[in-house]
Amino acid sequence: MNATIDQAVVGGWEAIRLANDHIDVVVIPKKGAEIWSVTDRRTGVDVLWKAPWDLRPHALSSATAGASQTAWLDHYAGGWQILFPNAGDAVTYRGADLGFHGEASVAPWTASTDATPTGAALDLSVNLRRSPFRLHRRMELGPGPSTLRFSETITNLGSDRLPYMWGHHPAYGAPFLGAGTKLTVPARTYLADASNAPPTARVAANVRSSWPLAAAPDGGTVDISLVPGPESATADMGYLLDLEGGWYVLESPQTGLGVAVVWPRDILPCVWLWQEFRGGTDYPWYGRAYVMGVEPHSSWPGHGLLGAVDAGTARWIEPDATHEISIAMTVFALSSDGIGTVTSVDADGSVRFARPLGVED
Repeated sequence: MNATIDQAVVGGWEAIRLANDHIDVVVIPKKGAEIWSVTDRRTGVDVLWKAPWDLRPHALSSATAGASQTAWLDHYAGGWQILFPNAGDAVTYRGADLGFHGEASVAPWTASTDATPTGAALDLSVNLRRSPFRLHRRMELGPGPSTLRFSETITNLGSDRLPYMWGHHPAYGAPFLGAGTKLTVPARTYLADASNAPPTARVAANVRSSWPLAAAPDGGTVDISLVPGPESATADMGYLLDLEGGWYVLESPQTGLGVAVVWPRDILPCVWLWQEFRGGTDYPWYGRAYVMGVEPHSSWPGHGLLGAVDAGTARWIEPDATHEISIAMTVFALSSDGIGTVTSVDADGSVRFARPLGVED
């Protein structure tokens, strides 16, 4: 089924829409090539989170605070960002201030389109200013009717070997996200971030547990693969480690939809799991955010490039070298039996199930 591509405007930003009869994807090139929405056209459900505050228009895209984290959050309103070459806390490396979540997530990318056998493709690229990196992304719909796929490369244009963090930051929200949404990831370990703290955290800080049961502050366990409702008023951050495959599936019985994401595990060997279920009562959330980020990433913990270098999880790239990843996201309809037993996701985004929940062998 051929895809179409056209212009759009989102919150004052020029955007590009890739669409077919099943899926509609909107990208904002000048805002870090942000994927603003991924909408299932059959139900009208956008699976990505939208903040209860407005997306700031292009005229206000400059920093509104001295701290890069505050400036980033001032302009964050949901969607899906690329985090590169830094992620998490701002750091200074080789004389450059590498801001919160990295320059690539806020830099203006150039965009072009061309015809393909499946309809159209979107090419995006940027040369960073604070680090000698060039990034390129090519986005297309297919091969399945509800699959977004893209390849992304980073190239070191400098003369020295350099470290980096490279992650993708899709955030899911209501109506897709709700009580009973299930996350399936082939991980063996969950490591709670050191910043987790009661009373709003469900998980004890800096503790390793066997996924999906995580150690709770009271000594018990909590199944963090099952999403609670917004009334839980909890907030947690952690890392899914020891992956047996580079994929995850989210199943939303309340909308009858699922989302599958697949990526190369050798370059992105962990998943950051950010669960903000109205537990954050300070800036910028103030108890208003019901959102979960399930984020394939190269490195952990999420406290900046220097922390990843110290932990031995930063990746390194030689001068003139290029590293590449391919990511696919598929939006699919759940079976009439509801949530299933997911066994794997193929590289093209196809989801494999053992059997639907409640159906006996």
